Amino acid sequence: MGFIKADRSQLNLLGYSISEFASSDKKIRFIVDIVSRLDLSSLFSRYSDQGGDSYAPDMMLSLWFYAYSQGESSSRKLEELCQYDTRYIYLSCNLRPDHTTLSRFRKTHLDLISDYFIQIVIIAEQEGITDLTHIAIDGTKIKAASSAKHSYKEDALDRKINSIRGDIATYMQRCALAEQGVTDETDLDSLTEEKKRLEKIEGNLLKRKEQLKDRQKTVKSEYRKNHRINLVEPDARSMNKVDGPGYNAQLAVDSKSNIIVANEANDHPHDRYQFKNMHQKAKQNLPPDPNRAYTADAGYHSLDQLEYIEDKQINGLIADQKPHHRSTQTKPTSIETIQKEKRKVERSDFIYHEKEDYYECPAGDKLYPKSRRRNHITYRARACAECLISHYCLSKKSKRKLLYRDPRERLAENMLKKLETDHAKERMKMRATSVEPVIGNIKENLGFRRFRLRDLNQVKGEFNLMCIAHNLNTMFKLMGNRRLTAFIYAIQSKINQHIVISKTILAILSRYWRYFNILTFRQKYAFV
Repeated sequence: MGFIKADRSQLNLLGYSISEFASSDKKIRFIVDIVSRLDLSSLFSRYSDQGGDSYAPDMMLSLWFYAYSQGESSSRKLEELCQYDTRYIYLSCNLRPDHTTLSRFRKTHLDLISDYFIQIVIIAEQEGITDLTHIAIDGTKIKAASSAKHSYKEDALDRKINSIRGDIATYMQRCALAEQGVTDETDLDSLTEEKKRLEKIEGNLLKRKEQLKDRQKTVKSEYRKNHRINLVEPDARSMNKVDGPGYNAQLAVDSKSNIIVANEANDHPHDRYQFKNMHQKAKQNLPPDPNRAYTADAGYHSLDQLEYIEDKQINGLIADQKPHHRSTQTKPTSIETIQKEKRKVERSDFIYHEKEDYYECPAGDKLYPKSRRRNHITYRARACAECLISHYCLSKKSKRKLLYRDPRERLAENMLKKLETDHAKERMKMRATSVEPVIGNIKENLGFRRFRLRDLNQVKGEFNLMCIAHNLNTMFKLMGNRRLTAFIYAIQSKINQHIVISKTILAILSRYWRYFNILTFRQKYAFV
């Protein structure tokens, strides 16, 4: 098997070349050039030398890259564009593949897209448009392809299973009566086929019920009753800010260029444990740099992630969503301040003495350890009844103040002290102006608010395509601006060079002109 000839420079019978269509949009030439720089040996090796000719893989890849960079992910729409849009005619070499071929190519080779994503990031680094010194991490929720109407809670799933079992029992009875000749049922084969179809549905429902029970173990007990599973796409989960099932899309973005350097799509409903995963992915994709900085928002804050940062000695910052729970002051808040503000006493109003292992409250009382467990230590005050601010500090039922401290609490306190520095504040501002605009571009400008493919593995591949689309658009702008700037700089250098030469010539001429005038004056008045 070979490949259908795809020559964009070949003249048509009517005297025009497809390459003339590229004049309307320079980005299509840019994408073709980027694809030509990729190592596509793994992609070409998947094609057999037997059978009919296929469309060239590099042409199909360029077509999909450009389609996603324009916010188009539908194979049917792409088929239509290849018929009348000159840009897509140029990319497809006027071969016009149908939507089935386009969809099959995307699904078959999705596992290779992650490798091409990394190669494009390396090209961006080689072009010098980024230095990869500061990486900002954030996540967003994107809808799944399946609808929310296919999601069921455990009790609704049980009712559906019982209903299917009732239908199966009815068909079994009809089949038995038909075999005995009691009824007028003559088409026994169709009844048997329908019974088998219902039994298959029952098997799928039972499988989904087992998956639901396994997933319920991973959520808090108060949420287990209302936890749902999607029958069509069980990998998708109901998440906040998503109307129905969705996925958690994670991004690691270079703050200088807004190039996405790592991405991940998973079924975790929150970001609390994603910093470690995104750091490892970014570290795999990028050249080694021990001084590279990583910054994330408060959604990633957890003691497990802070412990990972300390163990790996990462230059990382994670915002704290509960700074009022940290005891980082050098002295307790005064009683007068609390009485004046008339507010609840927070843990930040206490100070912790690490060497002596006790808390000191605003009233001067000391809270010593009462009990020790694996996850936390309980500290209890000695006398709170006569305290002047006890009504601000204690709940209605408690008589003495209790504080709970995790053995790793010092990690959160050290991180909060680090966040209060001017350098950390600047880094957090950089994070907000880099990764968040990238998310906005993907969801708003490119319109990727919902995945088209189902199953977690296919979703990961499609999200790689979305990130490649963003990177190609960003690289096209930055590299184009850089070349324009270099061109302008070259012209300015030439002009400045000519100005210097002109000034030198003028200086020489003026010097000799002055000498000539003096000589003429002397000859005229006989001074020589």
